Amino acid sequence: TLRCNLKCIMCTTCYSSPELSLQEIYSIIDQTSEMGVEVFNPLGGEPFMRGDIEDILSYAVQKGFFVSLTTNGTLISQRRAERIAQIPVDRLHFNFSLDGNQRSNDLVRGEGNYARAIEGYRRLRDADERQVNSRRKILTNTILHAKNLQNFEEILEEQEQLGFDGVQILNLFRSEDTTNQISTDQKLWFDEKDMSELTNLCERLAQRVERNDRSGYRIQNSPQEIRNIPSYYQD
Repeated sequence: TLRCNLKCIMCTTCYSSPELSLQEIYSIIDQTSEMGVEVFNPLGGEPFMRGDIEDILSYAVQKGFFVSLTTNGTLISQRRAERIAQIPVDRLHFNFSLDGNQRSNDLVRGEGNYARAIEGYRRLRDADERQVNSRRKILTNTILHAKNLQNFEEILEEQEQLGFDGVQILNLFRSEDTTNQISTDQKLWFDEKDMSELTNLCERLAQRVERNDRSGYRIQNSPQEIRNIPSYYQD
């Protein structure tokens, strides 16, 4: 689906559009399974906008897929978490989109949505625990932007304390507000004045990956990917 319940200020990819039926999706899963495809990565929009997403996930796993689902986490009710807990933990992983701590995330994703995402995350953890499942892999996707630059490392520490298993650090994908609807205090792109601090941060993060001295929570990017971030914004 391209539908989403949020209106993140940096996003232009969510809107109403015709969608495949459940049976059409099952057919695609069948066909790609026969081709030997092994990984299924549902994206959006927000996948939980579909009332049948749990059926889709279950079916993909039954057909032998490893599934990694990206979500903003705000629509995961207890009922939905209980259904997900029935899906083997080694076959279904999650990526939660969190663009900072509560302040910087809600600047991007709307007031109150950090708390709703964490509530959805905890529902998944609690449902797996009640089902006596082993630990399910749940990562974050976190955009490094101008409004979380100064406390980015604290944000990663907070994610670790919450029990996430790691982070995939992402870049913004457009450099300006093409809709002219973003105020000055919402500008996320890095200015030249930020480059020294950004470069220093990325070097510390790259060295952290190279040391690989933590069990549990891990940065998923390679050191080179992280060191490329400043040039991405400068170029």
